Amino acid sequence: QALVISPRLAALTYTIGQLFSDVTRFMYLMGITLVSFAAALTALQEPGFEEFDVSTMNLLKHFLNLAPPTHYDFEALGMFILVMFAIVIHVGLLSILIAQLALAYEHLSEDKAGYAKMNRAFVCVEVESCLPMSLRRKIWDKIDFDTPLEFDHGDEGPTGGIQVMELAIVRASPKYKPDRIIRCTGTADPHDPWPVMRDGEEEGMEIHKKE
Repeated sequence: QALVISPRLAALTYTIGQLFSDVTRFMYLMGITLVSFAAALTALQEPGFEEFDVSTMNLLKHFLNLAPPTHYDFEALGMFILVMFAIVIHVGLLSILIAQLALAYEHLSEDKAGYAKMNRAFVCVEVESCLPMSLRRKIWDKIDFDTPLEFDHGDEGPTGGIQVMELAIVRASPKYKPDRIIRCTGTADPHDPWPVMRDGEEEGMEIHKKE
């Protein structure tokens, strides 16, 4: 949970966690396949596969390439089952796992930053629940969530947030678009006339509305 402090590490840990779930499902499928072929070879009573647990271990060693090269003196059906096991595991399931992990990583890499921030929020809530109530109240009072956010001088907004100042250079960017909501500061008074906009501002807002 300490890795959520860094956005990059948080995104990496989230991606690894999601990929690990795919690997876990693959391990379940591989276990079922291993048990099925081990039961078939045990039923045929091939040499070295007389018992089910020994057959399972031999096939697992064959899958992990831990067993030394061995010449199996099998019957035709037993050799066919052993060859099919190698094809299904090495060619079929492993290829599917690699393709699935590649597609999952490509999908997660697009929104991993957003998922990482969401995961950070969940971790913060969990950590906050472990803190004593006195400390939580102290932090709450320090953040000033009860203070209204100020949009402009004399223009107070809603409460429950943290204000972040926008750089003035942002409005100088050619990609900047003005706000659609025109806010007029001051108190609400029916006798106070509505601000008169210049023609250029009205045309700019009309063009922005059409876009």
